[in-house]
Amino acid sequence: MALFLVAVGFMVVAQMKARQPIRQAGALPSWRLPELAVLVKQQEDARRLLEAEVDALRSRARDYEAAIIEGRGMSEAMARELARYRLVLGLVPVEGPGVRVVARGGAPGTGGILPSAVEAADLSGVANELWSAGAEAMAINGVRVLATTSIRLARGALQVGSAAVFPPYRIEAIGDPAALQAALAIRGGFVEGLRSVGIQVTVQVHERLQIPARGTAESFRYARPKPDQ
Repeated sequence: MALFLVAVGFMVVAQMKARQPIRQAGALPSWRLPELAVLVKQQEDARRLLEAEVDALRSRARDYEAAIIEGRGMSEAMARELARYRLVLGLVPVEGPGVRVVARGGAPGTGGILPSAVEAADLSGVANELWSAGAEAMAINGVRVLATTSIRLARGALQVGSAAVFPPYRIEAIGDPAALQAALAIRGGFVEGLRSVGIQVTVQVHERLQIPARGTAESFRYARPKPDQ
């Protein structure tokens, strides 16, 4: 009996000692729980900061893309506007359908005794008829003409701007060929008046005319943009 009790006591003591490390191991996480909670919170805060930084970078990238697109659009619009201004100012050669008018002196008119000669006012009149009919570009003997180009007699020759031209005078105009031809064919119009005094005028329709550019744009000596423009 004594031996049995000693054996039972020994087993109980051994079992108690075996459970102690397990309890200590099981209790270990509970000792570090506050520290682990702090680490988890720090990781969550870092993750939120990184997400915010990513969102900011994405927003900045979208802004850059929008700025690039807007800048490209503005550049393209400015390029188109510049091209249009150069076209209006006659700084680029153009081509298109239109009419070619050739005027030369001829036999005297009714009651006249001398051959008729083409004068500056005659060329100006034909040019004005073509502008009124919707001509978009014009040249006289290969010299680009704008609505402000002067046509006058100087030093014994007709001057178109600063260039001298000689007969026969060739006026080429780009526009609606039918409208331009109809404007010159009006009964009692300017061209019929030239023919009545002996000036020979022929009008031909062309599907493709080429008109050169002006040499240089005129400089303004007195006109200046308004300060508020």
